[in-house]
Amino acid sequence: MKQDEFQTLSLRLLNNEASPQELQRHELICNTESWALDEFKQLRETHSLLIDTLPQLTGRTEKGNPISTPDLDRLVTEVKRQHPLAGMTSADDEIYESLVSKIKNLPTLPVVLTEIHSALRKEDANVLDVEELMSGDKSLTTTVLRVANSAHFGLPKRVFSLNQAISIMGFEEVQQIVLAASIISSFGKISERFCTLGNFWRHSIGVGLATNHIGKALNTGVDERTLYTCGLLHDIGKVGNLLLDTRGYLEIIQKSVDSGVSLEQIEKEEVFPEHTRMGEAICHRWQLPEHIGKAVRFHHETDLNRRGSLTDEVQIAADCIYLGNQLVRDQQFGNSGNNGPRTLDPEVLQRLGLLEIQLEELRISTQEMLDAAHGLLDILPQEEGAA
Repeated sequence: MKQDEFQTLSLRLLNNEASPQELQRHELICNTESWALDEFKQLRETHSLLIDTLPQLTGRTEKGNPISTPDLDRLVTEVKRQHPLAGMTSADDEIYESLVSKIKNLPTLPVVLTEIHSALRKEDANVLDVEELMSGDKSLTTTVLRVANSAHFGLPKRVFSLNQAISIMGFEEVQQIVLAASIISSFGKISERFCTLGNFWRHSIGVGLATNHIGKALNTGVDERTLYTCGLLHDIGKVGNLLLDTRGYLEIIQKSVDSGVSLEQIEKEEVFPEHTRMGEAICHRWQLPEHIGKAVRFHHETDLNRRGSLTDEVQIAADCIYLGNQLVRDQQFGNSGNNGPRTLDPEVLQRLGLLEIQLEELRISTQEMLDAAHGLLDILPQEEGAA
């Protein structure tokens, strides 16, 4: 949570304007952030001082009357600006990294995933290299063989070796399977706590495939594996929020479902950790390349000015995730827990060079691509349910 957001929440609490959900969020931040409690104590002292002195400052005679939140916010901001400790709290990135570090059940990615990812990126990568790396992970081996033998590929006879499976499916599809299977299996026990994350993972895989597909179709020049990874992980911060405060975040999700307001907007209104920022922090925790975390962070932000200084690769990846996310939601391919509007921002379409007729063609080809993804979906848990 940003410092100014915490300050505003604290002022609402001190002015008896905070909702029960806001009170709960405030208590969580104070209990989990070392800087927050001291910050709140300072604000409380300033609030008390202002309550007593505001009549003199404004020329009023009455004392102890409530101060409107905007007036109080302005006064406290000015007082804090002159305070010798102002600006001493952690930066936003450090705050989210601290939140992620407090998630006890957050899994780590298998080492074999990084090794396979590196091997597949080499120009001289071959089947034997990948087979050797995967052979040490029985779970991944079983998953790849199960997908290879699924009805999706329609093989005349059963495949029993990794060598055959990789040769048949190709490096790209193997990497998609390995990445998705590694992440989903890592969160296996966690899924049981939330009844099921089956539809959430279905949505995530769909966005991974769609983001990759959009990058290819529009010839963006961004590495296809990068786009798939960004799309697959775009909502991983939601899982982080569930682990951080299960009941609180399920209420946030339900509010989006009931109201039709976007999840990211409700997170801000309820002063809950933003899932996009949590996602970036988790990617950093997993030591993934920085550009992946940045694309995850900004996949809902369509204003380039608000995105700030980013490389062209990240800008394009974020736009592709944004469009892929909307197309997958239109197809009702899984469920991410977000029931916000599906209207596409014309600025994103313009940046991607998409005319209306091209957009419709992309919708159709994305639907066909998702319909053909049944083999990859064999890695999903069998349960149904919304994230």
